[in-house]
This record gives sequence, structure tokens and C-alpha cells, in this order.
Amino acid sequence: MKNKWEFDRPNDRIVAYFPAINEAEAAIITNKFFPEEPGKLIIYTSSLYEEKLTNMDFTTEAEMAGFFQGNDAVVMTRYFNNSRAVSKQAEENEQVLKAAGEDTKDLTGFKPEFTVEKVTEADLPELAELFKIVFPVYPTNVFDPDYLKAAMETEYTFFAARDESGKIIGAASAMDSEYGSAEITDCAVLPEYRGKQILHGIILELEKELMRQGIKHVYSITRAKSFGMNMTVKRLGYHYQGTLTNNCIISTGYEDMNMWTKKLG
Repeated sequence: MKNKWEFDRPNDRIVAYFPAINEAEAAIITNKFFPEEPGKLIIYTSSLYEEKLTNMDFTTEAEMAGFFQGNDAVVMTRYFNNSRAVSKQAEENEQVLKAAGEDTKDLTGFKPEFTVEKVTEADLPELAELFKIVFPVYPTNVFDPDYLKAAMETEYTFFAARDESGKIIGAASAMDSEYGSAEITDCAVLPEYRGKQILHGIILELEKELMRQGIKHVYSITRAKSFGMNMTVKRLGYHYQGTLTNNCIISTGYEDMNMWTKKLG
């Protein structure tokens, strides 16, 4: 498993993946990352290296069951901007998690009454329009069909739900982490179709596709204050494993994101 990282300038953060941290990796963290001084440095690593990064002034914000080829990971962060480390929505987050924790509905066996299909290149302009309607601001450029095409040709798989006329009314994607796991992301449903459990059906079809690809561990990073998305993944059998503070810009500025994980099969 290889190391990889990127400086996500629009969200003022470095996101790094280090399956192992030896002296060479520790030097990269110190010499390559710290001089950049982003607002937030995020490292996904094996839980075996939690103490090493703690000694480098990182804190653990989330855990991830099975992320690295079935082995558990931790998401550790270091802030270079003190205000970035303080949640502006902690009370709201707590209320959403409390509601999700008290909910007992199980939709893991949900059978959608609408059509759910894998997205093709011909669908991408319509998919981009859906994202434009649903997301005022988004961390990636899902509003551009060319971006979606490049994503689909690399690590992303998109599925969409359609109404009787064939119109795309909802969509989501699975992003291959390259570590034997995948992220359920880009979840969007047209406002007039919400409350019909459309995302449940899309995500379940994505999970089936991932199992066909041999991926058995999935995760979703949901807006912490989104009652609907947190409830959706909870009802599909995902488990809450932490909150990433001021993680990225969604619509109202930096927002906290909740980590949910699930083992397939």
C-alpha cells in the first residue's frame, strides 16, 4: 500500500494517507507538510501509529473500521489555524447524533420502487445539472461533466435513480480508496423527491457493485448537521466513528463531518 497526499487548497487542508509511518514517512510529514501550514492537516493511518502521531501533536478525530485492506485506521489531525479547530455547530451535531442513536429503523433490506442504474457517459450532463440544483457549494467540481467523466474513468462509480420518464432524480457515487475500501459520497436528491427513501435504494445498489468488485469495507463522511444523511446511513447499517471538525466547505462555510463505516456481506 502506497503513501499519497494532496494539498486541497480550496478547503485549506492537506489530506494524506500513510498506511505505515517509519522514519522516512515521519520526515515527509515534518518537512513536506508543516512548511505549507494549511489550516488543517489530516492523516489517515493505521491505528498502530496513533501514538507516534500523538507525539507529533496530532489528535484523533475519527476511526475507520477496515479501511486499510480490512485493517482499522485512524483519522488524525493537526491544526495550524486555532479557529479552525473549534466547531461552530457542536450543539447541533450532538442533537443529530442523539436522534440517529435513538432511531431503530432498519432499511438494509429496502427494495426500491424506482429504477436505479449505473451512470454512463451520456448521463453526465444531466448528472452535473442535478448536482448544481442540490449543492450551492461543494468540495469537488461535480458541476462539470468533464470532471465527472475523469472521475468515472478513474476511481469513481456513479449510480442514479430515475422517475417514470427517465429523468435523473437522485444520485450517489462510490470512490475507491485504493486501500481495499470505498467511500459512499456525492449523495444528492432533487428537493421535490426527498422523503421517498431514494438514497437508500441508490446506496444499496452501490454496495452490491462494490461487493462485485471485491470491496468489503465502506464509509461515508456526512455533513454533521444533516439530519437526513446521518439518518440514512444509520438505517443502512453504518456505524458512527467520529467527527471531523471544520473539515471542508459545503454551503455555509467550513462544516463538521461525521464518519460512518460499514462492513459489507
